[in-house]
Amino acid sequence: MSNDSCLSVVLYFVFSRFHPGPHQDVLLLYYSAWCGFCSVLNHVFLQLARLFQGNGALTVARVNVGRNDLPWEFMVDHLPSVLFFPRHRKQMSVKFPENTPMTVPNLLRFILQHTGHAPWEESGHGVEPKSLLEAELRALQREVFSLHQARERLSQQLAVLWRENRRLALHTHTLETQNAELQEQSGRLETLYREKTRQLTDTVHRLQELADASEELLRENTLLKVLLNILRDRDGRDADTRDTDGKEEEGQDTDKREGKCEAS
Repeated sequence: MSNDSCLSVVLYFVFSRFHPGPHQDVLLLYYSAWCGFCSVLNHVFLQLARLFQGNGALTVARVNVGRNDLPWEFMVDHLPSVLFFPRHRKQMSVKFPENTPMTVPNLLRFILQHTGHAPWEESGHGVEPKSLLEAELRALQREVFSLHQARERLSQQLAVLWRENRRLALHTHTLETQNAELQEQSGRLETLYREKTRQLTDTVHRLQELADASEELLRENTLLKVLLNILRDRDGRDADTRDTDGKEEEGQDTDKREGKCEAS
């Protein structure tokens, strides 16, 4: 069953068919496409229209004020608004109270309060008050059941979200613990790095001192070698001189002995 078969859509050029007739009450919803709350009331008016479908005494309709330029006597000051036009006295339209929630029971009470007859008396299907209330009760029960199902789905989704949030909280705690351990380890490594750097600097300094001392010793060793060679050369020359002097003295002695022999 389409929505349009239950809920009449009123255009300006057919607006007169809903209110000037003397045999029909009209319950009219004023709405607009830019009104967000109006779309929320559509399902309420659809339920109400289904209850009175085929009823010749009451028409449930809606009019888009954004697309229809209505006469001033049919204008409203805000959206959404609901007006009831009673038959025989359409000029005495009644506005649904603004402080009353727009529900199916409240709209039914509003219709019964302002109509001059029972809407089901002239129904083409002979609907009685009891069957009308039973239909309304079944519709409300279906709506409550739908709400319960929606609540169950929402509870399941919330449970899933809660478990996911719990898992994320535990994961976050684990990451924070690991981060703290890594920071502590990083601090220890930084301290060890500074200590090793200091030790390496000291070692390099000592090695440089040893290198300088080794170079000094090498220079001294070279000087000692030179001095030793000089001394050796000097000792060799002295030995040669002594040998020469000894030979000369020995020759002189020989000459002396030979002269004495000749003299004898």
